Amino acid sequence: MNRYQITIEGQTFDVRLLSDPRQEEVQVEVDGAVMTAHVRAPQPGGEEDAEAAVTRDTTMPTQAPAARPLRGPQTSTIARNAVTAPLPGVIKSIAVSPGQQVSSGDQLLIIEAMKMDNIIRASRDGTIETIHVSEGHQVAYGEQLLEYAKP
Repeated sequence: MNRYQITIEGQTFDVRLLSDPRQEEVQVEVDGAVMTAHVRAPQPGGEEDAEAAVTRDTTMPTQAPAARPLRGPQTSTIARNAVTAPLPGVIKSIAVSPGQQVSSGDQLLIIEAMKMDNIIRASRDGTIETIHVSEGHQVAYGEQLLEYAKP
C-alpha cells in the first residue's frame, strides 16, 4: 500500500494506507497505530485537487492514539477468541448473529474481494459473542470481524 509522511502543526506522522483511499472510510496506520480516517472529496470549483483533499481530510490528531483504533493485527486489543479478516475486501453477507451456536466448518460470513466471494467458516465450535462488522463494510487484512464467547 501507499506510504506517506504527513506533517500537521509541525508534527510529522508516518502514514500507510491500508485500504482503498476512494472509500468514505479509509483504514490507515499512523506511526504504528491502526485507525479509521474519514475522507471527503473537495467541493467543485475548489482550488485543491482530490489527492490534497484526502491528505487534508484524513484528519490526524496530534496524538495518533486519540483516533478511533481498528481491531487489527497491529493493535493489542485482538481477543484470543477473535476471527480476523484473512484478506482485505467488503463484507458481502453475515450468516450468524450474537448468541448463535456454531460448529466447526459453519459459514460465518462472506468477504468479497476482487469480484470473488470468500466464505469465512468457523474454525471451531462455539457461541458468537460479538460481530464487529456489517454488510457493506470495507475490511483490512487482519481486522477483527467477530468474537466467540469465552468458554
